[in-house]
Amino acid sequence: MPKQISILKILLVFLIIQGCTPMNKITYLNDSQLGEWDVSPIPPKHNLEIGDILMVKVISRNEESNDLFNIESNTNSGNPTLTAANLYLNGFTISQEGTIDIPNVGEIFVLNQTLEEAEETILKKAEDYLINPFVVVKLANFEFTILGEINAPGNYPVYKEGLTIYDAIAMAGDISDYGNLERVKIIRSHKNKKQVYHLDLTDTNVLASNFYYLRNNDLIYIQPLRFKGFRKSQSQVLLSTLTTIAVLFNVYLKISE
Repeated sequence: MPKQISILKILLVFLIIQGCTPMNKITYLNDSQLGEWDVSPIPPKHNLEIGDILMVKVISRNEESNDLFNIESNTNSGNPTLTAANLYLNGFTISQEGTIDIPNVGEIFVLNQTLEEAEETILKKAEDYLINPFVVVKLANFEFTILGEINAPGNYPVYKEGLTIYDAIAMAGDISDYGNLERVKIIRSHKNKKQVYHLDLTDTNVLASNFYYLRNNDLIYIQPLRFKGFRKSQSQVLLSTLTTIAVLFNVYLKISE
């Protein structure tokens, strides 16, 4: 009898262990050490691509002349009623030729320029019409998409600079219980070309990598843990198995009497 009981205990322990997920697969930065990390405080600069939407604001002392560049007053970034539709309709979309077409001014080439470079380019054009103008250029269509084992998958517009991958995960409600933090894919566009990268969110090296800060139109895919189907119903499976073992063991005891 003691031998059968020992076997039963071993079987129960095995089932419980099988139903568990190692903590190092479901915790962020689990190899972290005390001290400082070499994290760049400056987000990467975005190189403008075809299809990007720019909000352009030109300011000068002559308010009437400003209308040459500013389509409507609601293009002001301080307007609280701005929506994604307004940004799309009132912004300047970079064409296939790499230009934006500003009314009364004409086409200005900005492809592959940073926002700061685009400001300088537009400023030079504005100086032909205005005295001492000031130009502000913002990227209006910064967004990311997150899919897979995430609690709130979807496409998220962002109106801030320096968005980190952990910010994005937080916006999407965190990774689900079945997401594999060691196997995360990022599909990133660079100069209108797509490339797939692999990321391990449990590794502190993420903090100093090129993927700590997200870039426009990044697609994040959280892969599931192995044997997700079993893990998702592991409590039911474990309960059913224990019940069956208990019944069989009870029958065995009665037969042995």
